[in-house]
Amino acid sequence: MELLQLSKFKLQLRALISEFHQLKENERNASQHLQHTIQKQKKIEEEFNQNLAELRAELGFVNDLKHKLERKVTSLENENNLLENKQKELEGTIQGLLESKEDFVKAYEDSTYEMKRAIADKDRKNDVLAEKLKAHLSLFGSISKEVPSINKFMDDARQALRQKEDVGM
Repeated sequence: MELLQLSKFKLQLRALISEFHQLKENERNASQHLQHTIQKQKKIEEEFNQNLAELRAELGFVNDLKHKLERKVTSLENENNLLENKQKELEGTIQGLLESKEDFVKAYEDSTYEMKRAIADKDRKNDVLAEKLKAHLSLFGSISKEVPSINKFMDDARQALRQKEDVGM
């Protein structure tokens, strides 16, 4: 029985040793696997840190660009407001010029109308004066034609008067 117990014991011991070797092999495999996993984790962590640093740098760059764009947008909005104000001023100036032009054209038309009327009046007066002048020239012409006969009549009258005076003396 002792032999049987010893044999059982040996079997148990061998089973334990075999289990021990198996556990040791499992531990070594687990340790290697753990080492490999830790290295993999460190590599992933390094890549993550590198990506994080790159993303932070990129975020800083993007933020700088965003601020520059915001300043540019603000500047453009201010310039746009100034241009809109200038456009309103120019539209007002143009409107004023158009109104001034209309007033000028109206005054010019009124003035030319008055001038045309005054010229027409003067032309009528000139026509009347020309007719009167023609009539006077015609009268002077007929008077001029009568002058020699009047002179002859006067000469005859003087001579007759002289003869009467000569006879009466």
